[in-house]
Amino acid sequence: MTALETPVPMLQHEREFTELLDLYRQRAPKRVLEVGTYHGGTLYHWLQNAHPGTIVVSVDHHVNADNRHLYPDWTRPDVTLNVISGDSTDPFTAASAAAYAPYDWVFIDADHHDASVRADWKLYGALAAAGGVVVFHDISPGPDPAIQVAPLWAELAASEDTLEIRHADGFGIGIVHIPVRSQA
Repeated sequence: MTALETPVPMLQHEREFTELLDLYRQRAPKRVLEVGTYHGGTLYHWLQNAHPGTIVVSVDHHVNADNRHLYPDWTRPDVTLNVISGDSTDPFTAASAAAYAPYDWVFIDADHHDASVRADWKLYGALAAAGGVVVFHDISPGPDPAIQVAPLWAELAASEDTLEIRHADGFGIGIVHIPVRSQA
């Protein structure tokens, strides 16, 4: 396999995801949350590039694609994977994910409708550790009206410390840096 090949589909722009994966490796997060696993292509990379002792949590409703049977083969013995099955916008699902928080790396790529993206930001952004990041996929406006991440991203980019990874033919990846809170 090449660096970005996966045993299942990965719906990411190769150059954008390569840059994101480089950042993931540099940051070496110890607690990782993926909201919206779908086929599992990005989860595969989080697991393969995790450092020993990392806890990875996957949240997905597993309706349109269910590759959970493959996950044990992707998970090294020194990495822990917890799989939560449920709608990401359901507070019960979020509470299940909160049991493993705080997260150094949160990747949000579930339902792309505006209300759902905002709910995921509210529920899972709050689980990010100080100094961690929350990553959004599909921040670029595009021709598909069901992809509605751009409005929330524009608000976050105007008010938060952010970084964008965009290529002309890509979907855009947005990264929100969670501030380190000063101790009084």
